[in-house]
Amino acid sequence: RSSAHTHRPGDQRAPRRKVRGRASHWHFRSHLKSLWRGTEPRYSRGRETTEGTYSATVHSKPIPAAARHRHPQPRSHRHIKGVRAFARVRRWSRRARWLPRRDRACAAMASSAGTFRAVDDRTAGEALACMDIMSVSRAYLLAMVSPTPGYKALLLDKETMRCASTLLGRTEMGEHGVVLVERIHEHSGKRHDELKAICFLRPTRENVRLLKAELRRPRFHSYYVYFSNILPQAQLQELAEADAVKEQVHELQEFFADFVVVSKEHFTVPCPRNDVLIGPTALATGSASQLYEQVDRFVQGISSLFLALRRRPAIRYQRGSDAARRLADSFYQLTYRQQAQLFDFGVRGGGAAGGGGGGALLLLLDRKDDPVTPLLTQWTYQAMIHELLGMQDGRMTLRYTRQSDLGPDGREIVLDPQTDDFFARHAFSNYGDVGMDVKALLDTYQSKSERHKQVESIDDMKRFIAEHGDFQKFQNNVTKHVHIMGELAEVISRRHLMELSSMEQELANPAANLSAAASLDEVMRLLHLPGVTDKDAVRLAMLYALRFEHDTMRIAALMEQLGGMGIKDRSPTLYGAVRAVLTTCGGEQRTGDLYATRSVLGKALNMFKGLRGVENVYTQHTPLLEETLGRLTQDKLEVSDYPYYAGSHDDAAAVAAAFRRRLPREVIVFIIGGSTLEEAKAVASWNERNPSCRVLLGGSAVLNSDAYLEALTSTS
Repeated sequence: RSSAHTHRPGDQRAPRRKVRGRASHWHFRSHLKSLWRGTEPRYSRGRETTEGTYSATVHSKPIPAAARHRHPQPRSHRHIKGVRAFARVRRWSRRARWLPRRDRACAAMASSAGTFRAVDDRTAGEALACMDIMSVSRAYLLAMVSPTPGYKALLLDKETMRCASTLLGRTEMGEHGVVLVERIHEHSGKRHDELKAICFLRPTRENVRLLKAELRRPRFHSYYVYFSNILPQAQLQELAEADAVKEQVHELQEFFADFVVVSKEHFTVPCPRNDVLIGPTALATGSASQLYEQVDRFVQGISSLFLALRRRPAIRYQRGSDAARRLADSFYQLTYRQQAQLFDFGVRGGGAAGGGGGGALLLLLDRKDDPVTPLLTQWTYQAMIHELLGMQDGRMTLRYTRQSDLGPDGREIVLDPQTDDFFARHAFSNYGDVGMDVKALLDTYQSKSERHKQVESIDDMKRFIAEHGDFQKFQNNVTKHVHIMGELAEVISRRHLMELSSMEQELANPAANLSAAASLDEVMRLLHLPGVTDKDAVRLAMLYALRFEHDTMRIAALMEQLGGMGIKDRSPTLYGAVRAVLTTCGGEQRTGDLYATRSVLGKALNMFKGLRGVENVYTQHTPLLEETLGRLTQDKLEVSDYPYYAGSHDDAAAVAAAFRRRLPREVIVFIIGGSTLEEAKAVASWNERNPSCRVLLGGSAVLNSDAYLEALTSTS
């Protein structure tokens, strides 16, 4: 049944309200038999009202155009109402292009039945217009937990657990009645008849199998099922059969959020084997099926992103990358062939078939084009935490702080820009500025603390009680960032990162006038510093080898020095990373010109001294991505190096011509092998400087130097 009743002209019956009740078992069985037989089901008068068109095996008669315009189905998520009628519903056709202009803008965040009560139309439209993936994804999750009254349990899988944890905190979930969170493959088996189950799962075979087992022996009062991507028809039938006896499922929808949000401009599509995309040894010893598996996962995640944003992009990919070419082909086949109707958002949706140039563009890049960025020591707040202390999905663990100094949350700390204003303001600030602002934050805390100690009258008591909650939150926030800065300072001092990073930046900066001999002498001196770790030594050697790739004699001398330090004996795979990066990411394998086009160092190198000079001295490097975006938006990115992908050579040439006439307004960059937080900072700065072209960044992982070295040297 569709989500609303169509009141036909001449029908004397009043439109019925939307009911979440159960359909009769007979009604379900009749449709199930009809589906098996491939015949059109029979309906009693007034029982069925449809606004969409079923596929030919279920409904052979299309709905008249007049009826289609009255209640079109939203394209952002497919609402399948009355899940006892699972089997008769195959696929709604999408008619969002007939919606009014305001409704088109927010159709990705509000259903025709009003399920999306958490976000108003204006907020929804603004989030879609600026491609704020954090707001869009949060809105989806709130739409799952908000409309259902009462206390709820949230059933997740491994990947949707990551997705949900980055969007909603435990406190916010509790405000919406979520009192229990479980993984569908790891639960206690205890019955909770008092709770309603909200299931947010990826539509994989394993998850469908686990959900079928759950429905056959239900543990909860009722089930509301949400899939993060397109659910195949065969799996829909399996769920229908599993729910036929108990009939516990009250709702099933597809909410397109099959990716992990890092920030409003940054996302990742996790893959199980990122080393297959980076490491040459792993790729050589592995089978081609491993690469295909990763590509399929990327197609699912990226297609989910574009369905959530209501765009169908044109496609460009990096020449010389087999993974990028395969991903371009698979994504094109899905969006323009297999699911062309689902992705048809009209002219507004853009793409090769939706108005030519000027729309959205998907740019597929390979990590091997810029191996330098993930090897550098970082000096902006969020990237430093990720690089030096370790952070995943906004969570980190304090390592060096004494137990007696820890706050109420213990060693695990959550860094959420939605609840932590200080982190939101300083995520991309340099180390020196953050240090001074933490000092100012501490001074503010001390003044407030003195004020709270002065409780001498009834009015003071009332003020203390009214402000205590906010003061406690402020105190925890101050304690958290003071501890983080203390740990960062400890690591920097212990590993001599100030001295090492200065040389790293010189080697990474193509504008620096360096000689191979002088640079080798400086690198050798730094390697003899006490406290230099094996990984830091190898990183520095890799940066030298990439900069002076053709000076094989000096690279051999550097390798001999690493062997003399005992690295070859302690960690042979780490020692081999220097040769591995040249084999995988050397000049012959790269498409972009990594070292010949930068001119940043010069004037600003010694402009400021001390802590505030960190931004200029230690952040000279700019990622290759920034140059690529500049060339793209100026129509200077060579089509021979970054060709368009379409159904034929002529179609690709037509798309290229269209984008020469009208440059893209929206660019979604996906880096196969992983993106970095330095590149995310570059994208955020780009969006501030260029309001006419909005950019999103995605990747197969969020890399730091440890993760990159591990993937590069993997042999499993």
